[in-house]
Amino acid sequence: MIVFLVLVILIAMFGFWDTLSALLGSLLMIVLFAAVTAGLVVLVGSLAWRWFKGRA
Repeated sequence: MIVFLVLVILIAMFGFWDTLSALLGSLLMIVLFAAVTAGLVVLVGSLAWRWFKGRA
């Protein structure tokens, strides 16, 4: 309910298209952050796998 009210206030202040672009931009930033995090996890896992495989 609070998120809906904040969205209504944003639309009233900035207009629909500015609010939509801000919401899509924030959503894409979250997706980009998740992709970078997943890439780092894969990279660290790959390096750890090679390191442990070489020691065995």
